[in-house]
Amino acid sequence: MNTNLKKEQLKLTPEQLYEIYLECNAPGAPIKAILARHSLNPWDLIAIRKKVKAAALETLATQGKPGRHRQTVDAEQYQKISKELSDTKDALAAVGHELALLKKRTS
Repeated sequence: MNTNLKKEQLKLTPEQLYEIYLECNAPGAPIKAILARHSLNPWDLIAIRKKVKAAALETLATQGKPGRHRQTVDAEQYQKISKELSDTKDALAAVGHELALLKKRTS
């Protein structure tokens, strides 16, 4: 099996990666067993550690600064909210049209 194909099939969430990171950093943790359970290699753990460190440093560097915090939204949630917005706009337009017709009738 190709390594890239295996990685594409795995697709661990950020939460899962962080849990693996925490589990591997526990005192006396059997790192090889933890990584094997998740079909990961030692260099995957190194990459996870680098990402956690980079994210922590970025967060600490921007902590306390005013402004809106960036938030990541997954594609499925974005599509759902986008459809809701479109449906709401359509409904509002229909109500506005009905209101205009009612005003014409009462004038």
